[in-house]
Amino acid sequence: MLARRPAATALAALVSRVCPPGITIAPTTTRLASSSSSSSEPAAWTPPGAADETRKPSVLERMSGRLPDGQSKFWHDECARRRDALMNMVSPGTVVLVPAAALNHVPGTRIPLPYRQEATFFYLTGVYKDSEMVAALECSADGKSVNYKLFCANEDAERQRWEGSRLGPKDQKTLMADCVEPLSNFPSYVREIHTQNRPVVLDAKMWHGHPYASQVLDPRHTTLAKDTTGRSHLEPVLGASVTYNLLESLVHELRWVKTPAEVEVMRASAEITTEAFNTCMGLSRPNMNERQISCLFEFLCRQEGAERMPYPQVVAGGNGACTIHYSDNNKKIFDGELVLMDAGCDFFGYASDVTRTWPIGGKFTDPQREVYEHVLEAHRECMEACVEGNTLRDVHKMSVHLLSRALSRMGIVQKSTQQIILRGLYKPYYPHSIGHWLGMDTHDVHTISAIRPFVEGTVLTIEPGLYLPRNVHEIPSQYRGIGIRLEDDIVVSGGGREPEVLSAAIPVEVDEVEAQVGSLLDAAVGGGRPGTLSVYHN
Repeated sequence: MLARRPAATALAALVSRVCPPGITIAPTTTRLASSSSSSSEPAAWTPPGAADETRKPSVLERMSGRLPDGQSKFWHDECARRRDALMNMVSPGTVVLVPAAALNHVPGTRIPLPYRQEATFFYLTGVYKDSEMVAALECSADGKSVNYKLFCANEDAERQRWEGSRLGPKDQKTLMADCVEPLSNFPSYVREIHTQNRPVVLDAKMWHGHPYASQVLDPRHTTLAKDTTGRSHLEPVLGASVTYNLLESLVHELRWVKTPAEVEVMRASAEITTEAFNTCMGLSRPNMNERQISCLFEFLCRQEGAERMPYPQVVAGGNGACTIHYSDNNKKIFDGELVLMDAGCDFFGYASDVTRTWPIGGKFTDPQREVYEHVLEAHRECMEACVEGNTLRDVHKMSVHLLSRALSRMGIVQKSTQQIILRGLYKPYYPHSIGHWLGMDTHDVHTISAIRPFVEGTVLTIEPGLYLPRNVHEIPSQYRGIGIRLEDDIVVSGGGREPEVLSAAIPVEVDEVEAQVGSLLDAAVGGGRPGTLSVYHN
């Protein structure tokens, strides 16, 4: 069985981050206590920025200098190795053109919407936040080196007044590119490589709607056309040497196997998610609204350095958990109901994706516990199967067998396990795959097949579930309205070692879950004193 971090250890770790310095929660009673037991007065806490040797360093502090923040030499060296690897996959003399994601605005205003960098651009350049850039990666004629050129927008005082400063041609040292030129030079650069008849690799989808699309794509084609294979694309005009549908698959091959530096960032992303999950479970109580848990989770992730949520979190109480991508997040959760939360965070471009299901009142009913333990068995065995040589399809088949057997044993489908599998009778109750690749995107990367054997550095999710809607009368009445999914983030290890579970510190065993739910409520109330965690309880 995969080793898991004890719940008490996880609780102690999260408390050190959530509580102000100088205030602790006893691990056995989880009650708020000052550092001096002889005084009934609340303990004074250390102001932000003051020295506190007992405070646990934040994720941002621990990873200083090793984050893809656009200014880390460590990460720029990592990106240089990626560019070299990509150049080894193309012919000598090739130029790869990659635009940054566009900055979108609130309609009718100059207010910028939250920005998310295009994953391919970020992967190859390490530039995380800035838009209005184009990267040109030039493979040498002998194929032995790569010239990294960036085209950046010039300074715009008026735009800077509204949207703040951004990187530009003056920031070559920060950007660590071999050459940085104004973006206005890009059209002449395109004409130059066209004149030289150099091979060009790009992804036409990335250029659709780009201000310089007419420089690399046929301006006569303003809508997607179909090629002879039926695939949609915009027709390029850089000559017959252009390959417009290859870049995505090449980069996805590289992104599928995570380097140690990437795994380190993904551990950090999972750590932030883990502590947020543990706190949300610890502060759960009957009659909470789903939005309270959802907002608390996002707040906790963002205060630890997460830039955004990689997808809309699911916080579904009761029968809502039977909707896979439930998004209302606005209903009251009553005593006796389960709450399913599927959430993660985006930490410097790398996503975490975790799901837990727990009883809002702290105790599973007998039918809930029965269904939960069947899903937990599938979850545990499928995680253990995430080793080199196996495939995602192999693991999915294992989950189908285990969950079909569960449906048969509980009498939800009154057929043998074999008949349930052969006739697909499990699909109404388990309609999704066992998992997906994970990385810069939540489903990272979609071009890699589920029959590809796992290798060291493969990162994926494992997420079995059973969904038993209240309105399906063929389901025995005691199980109706129960929806359970359990999901963890897994790194495949090499050398025959067991996989690493990045989110292992979130309770998942029945007894651990019941012990965690509501365990922080006494501390959260805090006697109603200002500065305590009582805000979470309201």
